[in-house]
Amino acid sequence: MHRLWRIRRSWPVLAIFAFYIYLAFHALSGSQGLMSWADYKSDITRLEGELETAKTVRADLERQIEALKADQLNRDALDLLAREKAFLSYPNEITIWLDP
Repeated sequence: MHRLWRIRRSWPVLAIFAFYIYLAFHALSGSQGLMSWADYKSDITRLEGELETAKTVRADLERQIEALKADQLNRDALDLLAREKAFLSYPNEITIWLDP
């Protein structure tokens, strides 16, 4: 009887303790916990590399667009683009495509 009385008196403390354990577990391993912060650092590094690659590709595309504007048309760039995209060629011309 004395033991049962002791458990009845201490159940709020046990409930709070269990709640703190629950919070500690999710603070460490949750989707925004301490363990996932380490993964964020590697993701940031990888995404910064992808961003630099995308910026390089964008700068190259912008250079190609500038070469194809009507006021400063570069006929060589236009010819090269037509041959690549539309598979155009002159009659009796042999085209050999090499992989980049």
